[in-house]
Amino acid sequence: MEPSFASLLKRQSPSMSYGHGWIMGENNHRWHPSRDQSALLNGLRTRKPSLVTRLIKRWRTQ
Repeated sequence: MEPSFASLLKRQSPSMSYGHGWIMGENNHRWHPSRDQSALLNGLRTRKPSLVTRLIKRWRTQ
């Protein structure tokens, strides 16, 4: 009897999984890759500084 194809598609990671992308991290804490990036993404600015702000910043550095 041959192994099923579905068993070959199963994730072959040695780390324990909690489901929905959560894995066991250091000290048995659950970790999710997207949660780890939330602090980085919160720090990114979506708006460009105004023209006045950019001109003042350029004027101060000269």
